[in-house]
Amino acid sequence: MTNKRVVLQLFLLCGALGLSGCAGTPPTAALSQADLAVQQASKTKAPEYASLELYTARKQLTDAQDAMKHKEYTQARRLAERALVNAQLAETKAEAEQTRRTAEELRQSIEALRREAELQASRSK
Repeated sequence: MTNKRVVLQLFLLCGALGLSGCAGTPPTAALSQADLAVQQASKTKAPEYASLELYTARKQLTDAQDAMKHKEYTQARRLAERALVNAQLAETKAEAEQTRRTAEELRQSIEALRREAELQASRSK
């Protein structure tokens, strides 16, 4: 399900790139997508597990907004695209770490159950 979300976001990014191809056009769609991606990543475990990537995305988004104010649309677009990618990376990295930790907890639970079963089997002999 996460892969579908990443693919959808990549399609949205490609669409935004296609629509905002002209350098003289403000990249409002790219900025909106980057802002949404940063907000979405902030609501996940990204602040805990991928803080550097999330910080980078936030900084790039702020820089993109500043470039937009100065009508540096090409720079704003590039920064917004980077912010989007870093926000997605932060979210994906956090999900991967959360999955890894859950798997480790399950492995430990299984090991504890195995030891308990072996102990009970040895007592009943």
